[in-house]
Amino acid sequence: MRIARWIDHLPPWLAYGATVSTGVYENWEMVLFPVPLLLGALVEALRWDLSRWRRWLEVLALAIFLADVFSPTGRRNPVVVAVHTLFVLCGLRLILPRELPQRRQLLFMGFLLFITTAVTTAELGFMGWAVAWVLGASIVLLQLAWEQSAQLRRGPIQRAPLGRAFRWTGGVLVLAGGFFLVLPRTTLALRPMPFSLSGLMGSQAGLSESLDLGGTGPISRNSEVVMRLIPPKALSLQARADLAERYALLRGVALEKLDGTKWEPQQTGWERGVAFIAPSEVFPRKEAELYTAPSAQMILPLPYGEQVEVQWPAVFPLRKGQGDSVRWLYPPQRWLSLGVSARSRGAEPFLPEENRWTRTRRFANLTYLPEEAEAAHRWSLAAAPASLPPDQLKPEALARRLTARLRRFQYTTDNPSGGAENPLQDFLERSQAGHCEYFASSLAFMLRSRGIPSRVVNGYRLGSWSEEGGYFLVTQNEAHAWVEYYDEEAEGWRVADPTPAAPPGPGSVGLRAALRRWADAAQYRWDRYVVRFSDADQLEGADWIKNAARNLPSWRPGKRDGLVALGLLALLVAARIYWRRRVRPREEADRFHRVKALRPLVRKAAGDLAPRTGETAKAWLLRLAQARPALAGPLRALAGDVDAVAYGEGSEAALKPKVKAVLKGWDRGPGA
Repeated sequence: MRIARWIDHLPPWLAYGATVSTGVYENWEMVLFPVPLLLGALVEALRWDLSRWRRWLEVLALAIFLADVFSPTGRRNPVVVAVHTLFVLCGLRLILPRELPQRRQLLFMGFLLFITTAVTTAELGFMGWAVAWVLGASIVLLQLAWEQSAQLRRGPIQRAPLGRAFRWTGGVLVLAGGFFLVLPRTTLALRPMPFSLSGLMGSQAGLSESLDLGGTGPISRNSEVVMRLIPPKALSLQARADLAERYALLRGVALEKLDGTKWEPQQTGWERGVAFIAPSEVFPRKEAELYTAPSAQMILPLPYGEQVEVQWPAVFPLRKGQGDSVRWLYPPQRWLSLGVSARSRGAEPFLPEENRWTRTRRFANLTYLPEEAEAAHRWSLAAAPASLPPDQLKPEALARRLTARLRRFQYTTDNPSGGAENPLQDFLERSQAGHCEYFASSLAFMLRSRGIPSRVVNGYRLGSWSEEGGYFLVTQNEAHAWVEYYDEEAEGWRVADPTPAAPPGPGSVGLRAALRRWADAAQYRWDRYVVRFSDADQLEGADWIKNAARNLPSWRPGKRDGLVALGLLALLVAARIYWRRRVRPREEADRFHRVKALRPLVRKAAGDLAPRTGETAKAWLLRLAQARPALAGPLRALAGDVDAVAYGEGSEAALKPKVKAVLKGWDRGPGA
C-alpha cells in the first residue's frame, strides 16, 4: 500500500500539466501553480502530521485568496482567481491529514481545474493530457472503491487491481471516438486570445502594423505557426515550384505614412484587386488552400497578383482596411481554410494602379523624406550618382542597383544600430548590419530621395516545404518587410526586397528539424480532421462508406459456406471449453507455484498428497492437515498465511520458519 497514499496527488498534478500545455497563463503563474502541490508532496514524503496547524493553514489560504481577488489581475479576470484558488486548496488538502471525503474533494477540485483548462484549447498536446487525466481519475476512483470494500474483509488488505483503469480508459476513448463520428457538429469559440505579439521590432519575430527603427534589443525567434499553404495533391514538382515562386511573398499591410523614422499605414482611395467568392459558389480557378491561424491584428496575408480571388467562410466576413490590407470583420478564434487564386501578367510581383495621383497630396506623402533619413539620400547618391545615363536612373533600374548594394550588408537579428541616436544613419554608415526593417526602410528612403513614390510592406515570406505534412509552413519567423515603389511608365507598383538571405536558424536542419516537421504535421491533421471535423466531413464519410459497400461483390451463402460457418462455431466452442478446463487451472497452478517457500513441501508430498489440478495452496495445505493429523496445527497455520502471499502483498519470509517446522515433523513419519 505504499503507492496508494500517493494516488491522491494524481488529479491536481495532471490538471497542472494540462494547464501548462495550453499556454494561456503567464509564466509567473506557471511557476506559482505547482508550489502548493510541491509542499503537499514534501509533507507526504516526510510523513509530517500538520493537523494542529490546520486553522493557521486555512487562514493563510484565505489571505492568499483575498490578496488575489483585490489584485489587478483578479479585478480584471475572476476566472484566473478561481484557478489560483483551486491550486491552493488542492495543496491544502494534500498537506493536511485526509479521510475519504477530503480525498473525494481532491478529485473534484482536479476535475474543476481540468474543465476550466479544457475550454481554452483544442491542441493535440492537450489531448494527451486529457487521456492522462481520465486515466488518473479512473485510478483514484478504483483505489477509493477498493479500499472501502477491502476494509470489510478479514486478513491483510490486498492491492487494488489498478490495471483495470487502463482498460476503462481505452473503452472511454472508443466510445468518445464513436460519438464524435456520429453526433452533430458544434463549434464553441471559447478560446481566449493569448497573443501578445510586439511586431518585428519587439522581443519576438512577428507581423506588425507599424515599423519603428528606434527600438532596441535583439529579436528572438518565434516558431508560432501562422499559416499553412496547401497545394493540390496531384501537383507535379515543377508546378509546385512555380507556385512557390509566385507565392514567395505574402502581402500583409502597406506602410505609407511617416512620423520621423516610424512607418504607419493610412487609408487610401486605391483598392487592391481582391475578389471574395462565397463558399457556396464553385471555385474552378483555386490554386491552393490557405490554412490560417487566428490573428491578433486580424490581417489576412495574401499573395501578389493583379487579380486575387479568395473563397472564405461566410461566418467570418472579410473587409479591406488601412494600408491596402485585407482583414477579418470579426476576430476568428479558430483555424480557417480559404481557397485562393492569384493571377498575374509576369513572374515578378506587380500591382497595377493608375497614375492619376502622381501630382497630388498622396504623391507628396509617398516622396516625403524626414530629416533623420538624410543619410539615405547621401548613400543613394554615392551608390547611384546623378551622372548616370537616364535609363539607369529609371525607377526599376535604380531600385535594382540600390538593392544589389544593400544586399552586400549583413543580416542579423542582434539589432546593432537600435540604440543609436540615429539608427538609420548608424546602419548605413557604421554597422551595415541589421534585420529586414532596416534594409526595407533604407531602400524606401533612398527611392523617395530620388523622387520615386515608395512604401514599406509588412508580411511574410513563404516558409519551407514540409514533406511530412504536404504543405508550405509559415511561422512568425518568416515575418518580413520589403519595399513597393511606383513605376510611372508601367502604371503600377513593383516590388524590391533588399534584405540579404538570413543564415539558417538553430534547429532548422537535421533530426531536430525533422521532428519539428513531424510534430507540426500531426498537429495539422489533428486540427483539420478532429477539431474542424464538420458535418460536411460526416456526409462525405457516409458517402464513402455507401460507395465502398456498393462496390463490394455480391455474395450469398451456399450449403458449403454454411458447413464452414458451423465448423468454425464448433471450433470456437471447443476452444472455450478447453480454456475453462485447462488454461484457467494452469493459471491457478502458476499462482500456487509462485510461492517459492512451499516448493520443498511440494517435493516431499507425493502420490495422493501431491497438489491436484486447479487446487489452491490453502486447499492443498488443509488436505495435508487431514492426512497428517500430527502436523494439523502447523499446516493449518501455514494455510492461514499462504493466501496473503499468493494473492496479496504478504512476505514469504514469514512462511519459511513454518515450512521448516512442517518439514521436520514430516520426516518423522505420518504418526509423528
